[in-house]
Amino acid sequence: MKKSILITLSFVFVSALFLSGCGNDAVTKKLSVFPFNTATVKYELSGSFVGEETLYIKGDLMSSHKYITQNDQEESTLELSLGSEKYIANLDKMTAIKVKNEGYDNLIKLNKEEQGKQLIRDALGLQATDAIPSPSGTKKIAGQTCDVYVIENVGTACLWGGLVLEKKITILGISNDKTAVSIELDKEISNDRFDLPAGVIVTN
Repeated sequence: MKKSILITLSFVFVSALFLSGCGNDAVTKKLSVFPFNTATVKYELSGSFVGEETLYIKGDLMSSHKYITQNDQEESTLELSLGSEKYIANLDKMTAIKVKNEGYDNLIKLNKEEQGKQLIRDALGLQATDAIPSPSGTKKIAGQTCDVYVIENVGTACLWGGLVLEKKITILGISNDKTAVSIELDKEISNDRFDLPAGVIVTN
């Protein structure tokens, strides 16, 4: 099995101040919903897709690396959310696409409470006009107490501080589960966690 590359992640929202390409020298924090300045979250992936994911958050910068296997097929991906831009990379093929990060642009227009509600809607797959259901309970995962929400006819999600700590969904018989196994808060994270590896070819 291919050795997992330490995950630089998911879902997403990053600094508006950065140099050309995807390097960054300055970190902003327009996402006031997060109760921390930095976070490193490691997830275990299970179900139809088995593997691991690591999410790094630094201010508004976010990177997520996933390493998964399915039916003896292996895949390593990296998603960088850098302010108004997002990079989605296939590290096996050393290619990436650059897209507009509309989720971040929409979130920074909202206040803290509204940002929290929007992140819940995103996690539950709800539209902006949909009412947010009340949590069905709480659960302690990786040392944090998260609110459990039912995703109708699909599964559940457990959220803490705007972050998904657990999500268990099944669609058309395909299960896709992830659970946080460790969380480190407010510890230094190197800026290179938010860069694409050398040699990755980027297309728009």
